[in-house]
Order: sequence, then C-alpha cells, then structure tokens
Amino acid sequence: MPIDRFNELPDLLEQYMEENAADERWVTVQEFRDHFNLTGKNGLIIAAFLRRLMYKPLFEFPFIVHRVERIKAQYPSQITPNRYLVKRR
Repeated sequence: MPIDRFNELPDLLEQYMEENAADERWVTVQEFRDHFNLTGKNGLIIAAFLRRLMYKPLFEFPFIVHRVERIKAQYPSQITPNRYLVKRR
C-alpha cells in the first residue's frame, strides 16, 4: 500500500503508537513499513517525516522525535538504518 500524501503519516504514527500502547518507543522505518504493509518506496517519506518531527514538530500532533540513532551494522556491507525515539509530548 503506497502512501498517497505526506499528510497520512501523522495518523499512521498515532495509530502505531496506540496499537503498541506506548508513550515512548524506538521506531525504525522498516518496522513501521512492515506494520502497515507499505512499499519500500515509502521509506524516504517516512524517514523525512520522522526527522521533521525532531526539528519542526507539528503544532497539534501529540508526538515528537526526541532522538535519532544509527543502528550498528552486524557486518561491514550492511546498510545501517536509523532508529527514532518517538515520545508523547
């Protein structure tokens, strides 16, 4: 399922946090995509949205990204994704 608009992501993230009953949780783009059965093409959009929540939080949105960390590679040629600490305000 592709994301049609950037505007769908706040609702999806809020739903994700509620389904996991979490006020604070580490999130990766891959697990977010897997949870909602989103295509790989949406990865950059999701990452940009999460990064934006760190530097320019949405005014009425209840979540922010408090921290971003790069996940350590298990072997040298592995792509190392980021994980985002999403917190309720």
